Amino acid sequence: MKVMAYIPESSRLQVATGAFILLSVALLSMIGPHLTPDPSTQNLSSVFADPSSEYLLGSDHLGRSVAARLVRGGANSLFNTLLCVIGSVLIGVFLGLFSGWYGGFIDATIMRLVDITMSFPGILLALLIAGLIGGGQIAVVGALTITGWPDYCRITRAITQNVKSRPYVEAGVLAGFSGRFILRKYIFIEILPQIAVLATLGFGRTILNISSLGFLGIGLAPPEPEWGAMIAESLPYLRQSPYLVLAPAAAVSITVFSFLLVGQPLARALKK
Repeated sequence: MKVMAYIPESSRLQVATGAFILLSVALLSMIGPHLTPDPSTQNLSSVFADPSSEYLLGSDHLGRSVAARLVRGGANSLFNTLLCVIGSVLIGVFLGLFSGWYGGFIDATIMRLVDITMSFPGILLALLIAGLIGGGQIAVVGALTITGWPDYCRITRAITQNVKSRPYVEAGVLAGFSGRFILRKYIFIEILPQIAVLATLGFGRTILNISSLGFLGIGLAPPEPEWGAMIAESLPYLRQSPYLVLAPAAAVSITVFSFLLVGQPLARALKK
Protein backbone atom coordinates (compact mmCIF):
# COMPACT_ATOMS: atom_id res chain seq x y z
CA MET A 1 0.00 0.00 0.00
CA LYS A 2 1.40 3.36 -1.02
CA VAL A 3 0.47 5.27 2.11
CA MET A 4 2.15 8.53 1.12
CA ALA A 5 -0.09 8.78 -1.96
CA TYR A 6 -3.10 9.29 0.32
CA ILE A 7 -1.50 12.00 2.44
CA PRO A 8 -2.43 15.60 1.49
CA GLU A 9 0.36 17.98 0.53
CA SER A 10 0.19 19.87 3.82
CA SER A 11 0.45 16.65 5.80
CA ARG A 12 3.34 15.46 3.66
CA LEU A 13 5.28 18.51 4.77
CA GLN A 14 4.37 17.67 8.37
CA VAL A 15 5.59 14.08 7.97
CA ALA A 16 8.80 15.24 6.30
CA THR A 17 9.44 17.75 9.08
CA GLY A 18 8.91 15.16 11.79
CA ALA A 19 11.08 12.63 9.99
CA PHE A 20 13.88 15.19 9.58
CA ILE A 21 13.82 16.06 13.28
CA LEU A 22 13.81 12.38 14.28
CA LEU A 23 16.70 11.64 11.94
CA SER A 24 18.64 14.56 13.40
CA VAL A 25 17.99 13.40 16.97
CA ALA A 26 19.01 9.84 16.10
CA LEU A 27 22.22 10.91 14.34
CA LEU A 28 23.13 13.28 17.16
CA SER A 29 22.53 10.54 19.71
CA MET A 30 24.75 8.12 17.78
CA ILE A 31 27.55 10.51 16.82
CA GLY A 32 27.40 12.93 19.76
CA PRO A 33 28.92 10.62 22.41
CA HIS A 34 32.05 10.32 20.24
CA LEU A 35 32.38 14.10 19.94
CA THR A 36 31.73 15.11 23.55
CA PRO A 37 33.64 14.41 26.78
CA ASP A 38 32.79 11.55 29.12
CA PRO A 39 29.36 12.42 30.57
CA SER A 40 30.37 10.94 33.94
CA THR A 41 33.54 13.01 34.35
CA GLN A 42 33.19 15.42 37.27
CA ASN A 43 34.90 18.79 37.58
CA LEU A 44 33.97 20.33 40.91
CA SER A 45 35.81 23.54 40.03
CA SER A 46 33.31 24.17 37.20
CA VAL A 47 29.95 23.45 38.78
CA PHE A 48 26.97 25.30 37.27
CA ALA A 49 29.18 26.72 34.52
CA ASP A 50 27.36 28.83 31.96
CA PRO A 51 27.24 27.65 28.34
CA SER A 52 30.64 28.15 26.69
CA SER A 53 32.96 26.60 24.13
CA GLU A 54 34.05 24.05 26.74
CA TYR A 55 30.55 23.36 28.07
CA LEU A 56 28.13 23.89 25.18
CA LEU A 57 25.08 23.67 27.44
CA GLY A 58 26.84 24.45 30.69
CA SER A 59 27.64 22.04 33.51
CA ASP A 60 25.58 20.54 36.31
CA HIS A 61 26.01 20.48 40.10
CA LEU A 62 28.90 18.02 39.78
CA GLY A 63 30.64 19.86 36.97
CA ARG A 64 29.57 17.34 34.33
CA SER A 65 28.93 18.51 30.78
CA VAL A 66 25.19 18.87 30.19
CA ALA A 67 25.66 18.51 26.42
CA ALA A 68 27.60 15.27 26.85
CA ARG A 69 24.97 13.87 29.21
CA LEU A 70 22.17 15.00 26.92
CA VAL A 71 23.46 13.16 23.84
CA ARG A 72 24.42 10.05 25.83
CA GLY A 73 21.05 10.14 27.55
CA GLY A 74 19.41 10.41 24.14
CA ALA A 75 21.27 7.35 22.93
CA ASN A 76 20.21 5.40 26.02
CA SER A 77 16.59 6.56 25.86
CA LEU A 78 16.21 5.86 22.14
CA PHE A 79 17.88 2.45 22.39
CA ASN A 80 15.65 1.37 25.28
CA THR A 81 12.62 2.67 23.40
CA LEU A 82 13.61 0.65 20.34
CA LEU A 83 13.94 -2.51 22.45
CA CYS A 84 10.52 -1.94 24.03
CA VAL A 85 8.75 -1.33 20.73
CA ILE A 86 10.39 -4.28 18.98
CA GLY A 87 9.54 -6.57 21.89
CA SER A 88 5.94 -5.34 22.02
CA VAL A 89 5.49 -5.72 18.26
CA LEU A 90 6.90 -9.25 18.18
CA ILE A 91 4.77 -10.46 21.10
CA GLY A 92 1.64 -8.64 19.95
CA VAL A 93 1.83 -9.72 16.31
CA PHE A 94 2.57 -13.34 17.21
CA LEU A 95 -0.31 -13.61 19.68
CA GLY A 96 -2.61 -11.65 17.36
CA LEU A 97 -1.91 -14.00 14.45
CA PHE A 98 -2.38 -17.02 16.69
CA SER A 99 -5.64 -15.63 18.09
CA GLY A 100 -7.11 -14.48 14.79
CA TRP A 101 -6.16 -17.58 12.82
CA TYR A 102 -7.23 -20.32 15.25
CA GLY A 103 -10.10 -18.58 17.06
CA GLY A 104 -12.16 -20.48 19.62
CA PHE A 105 -10.66 -21.14 23.03
CA ILE A 106 -7.23 -19.82 22.01
CA ASP A 107 -8.75 -16.55 20.82
CA ALA A 108 -10.85 -16.17 23.97
CA THR A 109 -7.88 -16.85 26.24
CA ILE A 110 -5.59 -14.38 24.50
CA MET A 111 -8.29 -11.70 24.42
CA ARG A 112 -8.90 -12.10 28.15
CA LEU A 113 -5.18 -11.62 28.70
CA VAL A 114 -5.35 -8.49 26.55
CA ASP A 115 -8.30 -7.18 28.57
CA ILE A 116 -6.53 -7.81 31.86
CA THR A 117 -3.37 -6.06 30.69
CA MET A 118 -5.27 -3.08 29.28
CA SER A 119 -7.44 -2.69 32.38
CA PHE A 120 -4.47 -1.21 34.26
CA PRO A 121 -2.91 2.16 33.37
CA GLY A 122 0.21 1.28 31.40
CA ILE A 123 2.67 3.48 33.27
CA LEU A 124 1.38 2.32 36.68
CA LEU A 125 1.61 -1.34 35.70
CA ALA A 126 5.11 -0.74 34.34
CA LEU A 127 6.03 1.05 37.57
CA LEU A 128 4.71 -1.89 39.62
CA ILE A 129 6.57 -4.49 37.55
CA ALA A 130 9.80 -2.50 37.52
CA GLY A 131 9.49 -1.93 41.26
CA LEU A 132 8.98 -5.63 41.97
CA ILE A 133 11.94 -6.86 39.94
CA GLY A 134 14.17 -3.88 40.71
CA GLY A 135 15.36 -1.01 38.58
CA GLY A 136 17.75 -1.05 35.67
CA GLN A 137 17.52 -1.42 31.93
CA ILE A 138 16.13 -4.96 31.94
CA ALA A 139 13.37 -4.01 34.37
CA VAL A 140 12.27 -0.96 32.40
CA VAL A 141 12.39 -2.64 29.00
CA GLY A 142 10.64 -5.74 30.32
CA ALA A 143 7.93 -3.77 32.08
CA LEU A 144 7.11 -1.54 29.11
CA THR A 145 7.20 -4.49 26.72
CA ILE A 146 4.71 -6.38 28.87
CA THR A 147 2.37 -3.38 28.93
CA GLY A 148 2.86 -2.42 25.28
CA TRP A 149 1.94 -5.55 23.30
CA PRO A 150 -1.91 -5.56 23.57
CA ASP A 151 -2.46 -2.81 20.96
CA TYR A 152 -0.44 -4.71 18.37
CA CYS A 153 -2.21 -7.94 19.27
CA ARG A 154 -5.69 -6.47 18.84
CA ILE A 155 -5.06 -4.90 15.45
CA THR A 156 -3.25 -8.01 14.18
CA ARG A 157 -6.11 -10.24 15.34
CA ALA A 158 -8.72 -8.02 13.67
CA ILE A 159 -6.85 -7.95 10.35
CA THR A 160 -6.20 -11.70 10.45
CA GLN A 161 -9.86 -12.49 11.06
CA ASN A 162 -10.91 -10.13 8.26
CA VAL A 163 -8.48 -11.51 5.69
CA LYS A 164 -9.12 -15.13 6.71
CA SER A 165 -12.80 -14.75 5.86
CA ARG A 166 -12.18 -13.47 2.31
CA PRO A 167 -13.19 -15.85 -0.50
CA TYR A 168 -9.75 -16.16 -2.07
CA VAL A 169 -8.21 -17.10 1.28
CA GLU A 170 -10.93 -19.64 1.97
CA ALA A 171 -10.33 -21.05 -1.50
CA GLY A 172 -6.62 -21.31 -0.72
CA VAL A 173 -7.36 -23.23 2.47
CA LEU A 174 -9.63 -25.63 0.58
CA ALA A 175 -6.94 -26.04 -2.08
CA GLY A 176 -4.54 -27.26 0.59
CA PHE A 177 -2.27 -24.24 0.98
CA SER A 178 -0.52 -24.24 4.35
CA GLY A 179 -1.35 -21.69 7.01
CA ARG A 180 2.22 -20.42 6.87
CA PHE A 181 1.90 -19.74 3.13
CA ILE A 182 -1.40 -17.90 3.56
CA LEU A 183 -0.05 -15.82 6.44
CA ARG A 184 3.03 -14.84 4.45
CA LYS A 185 1.24 -14.28 1.14
CA TYR A 186 -1.99 -12.57 2.18
CA ILE A 187 -2.05 -11.55 5.84
CA PHE A 188 1.40 -10.08 6.46
CA ILE A 189 1.03 -7.56 3.63
CA GLU A 190 -2.16 -6.30 5.27
CA ILE A 191 -0.67 -6.20 8.75
CA LEU A 192 2.69 -4.52 8.10
CA PRO A 193 1.45 -0.99 7.18
CA GLN A 194 -0.88 -0.89 10.18
CA ILE A 195 1.79 -2.16 12.57
CA ALA A 196 4.36 0.30 11.18
CA VAL A 197 2.07 3.26 11.84
CA LEU A 198 1.07 1.99 15.28
CA ALA A 199 4.74 1.44 16.15
CA THR A 200 5.57 5.00 15.07
CA LEU A 201 3.02 6.36 17.52
CA GLY A 202 4.16 3.78 20.06
CA PHE A 203 7.71 5.12 19.92
CA GLY A 204 6.55 8.50 21.19
CA ARG A 205 4.46 7.00 23.98
CA THR A 206 7.24 4.63 25.02
CA ILE A 207 9.97 7.26 25.16
CA LEU A 208 7.67 9.35 27.34
CA ASN A 209 7.08 6.36 29.64
CA ILE A 210 10.80 5.60 29.83
CA SER A 211 11.50 9.21 30.75
CA SER A 212 8.75 9.06 33.38
CA LEU A 213 10.22 5.93 34.94
CA GLY A 214 13.68 7.49 34.83
CA PHE A 215 12.29 10.58 36.55
CA LEU A 216 10.93 8.32 39.31
CA GLY A 217 14.33 6.68 39.74
CA ILE A 218 13.53 3.40 37.98
CA GLY A 219 15.88 3.21 35.05
CA LEU A 220 19.55 3.05 34.24
CA ALA A 221 21.86 2.97 37.23
CA PRO A 222 23.69 6.26 37.93
CA PRO A 223 25.87 7.81 36.71
CA GLU A 224 24.68 6.57 33.28
CA PRO A 225 22.45 9.40 31.99
CA GLU A 226 18.95 9.28 30.61
CA TRP A 227 16.60 12.17 29.93
CA GLY A 228 14.05 11.48 32.68
CA ALA A 229 16.70 11.00 35.36
CA MET A 230 18.46 14.19 34.23
CA ILE A 231 15.26 16.16 34.80
CA ALA A 232 14.78 14.65 38.26
CA GLU A 233 18.31 15.29 39.50
CA SER A 234 18.28 18.87 38.15
CA LEU A 235 14.98 19.97 39.70
CA PRO A 236 16.56 21.15 43.00
CA TYR A 237 18.66 23.59 40.96
CA LEU A 238 15.88 24.87 38.72
CA ARG A 239 16.07 28.47 39.93
CA GLN A 240 19.85 28.55 39.93
CA SER A 241 20.41 26.88 36.55
CA PRO A 242 17.13 26.39 34.66
CA TYR A 243 18.89 25.07 31.54
CA LEU A 244 19.74 21.89 33.47
CA VAL A 245 16.04 21.00 33.41
CA LEU A 246 15.10 22.68 30.15
CA ALA A 247 17.63 20.79 28.02
CA PRO A 248 16.43 17.20 28.72
CA ALA A 249 12.79 18.31 28.98
CA ALA A 250 13.03 19.94 25.55
CA ALA A 251 14.70 16.83 24.14
CA VAL A 252 11.85 14.61 25.35
CA SER A 253 9.16 17.02 24.13
CA ILE A 254 10.70 17.53 20.69
CA THR A 255 11.26 13.81 20.15
CA VAL A 256 7.74 12.80 21.21
CA PHE A 257 6.20 15.62 19.16
CA SER A 258 8.20 14.53 16.10
CA PHE A 259 6.88 10.99 16.36
CA LEU A 260 3.35 12.43 16.47
CA LEU A 261 4.08 14.57 13.41
CA VAL A 262 5.00 11.43 11.50
CA GLY A 263 2.50 8.97 12.94
CA GLN A 264 -0.79 10.86 12.99
CA PRO A 265 -0.99 11.69 9.24
CA LEU A 266 -0.02 8.12 8.41
CA ALA A 267 -2.73 6.80 10.72
CA ARG A 268 -5.33 9.04 9.07
CA ALA A 269 -4.16 7.96 5.62
CA LEU A 270 -4.55 4.27 6.42
CA LYS A 271 -8.16 4.83 7.53
CA LYS A 272 -9.11 6.06 4.07
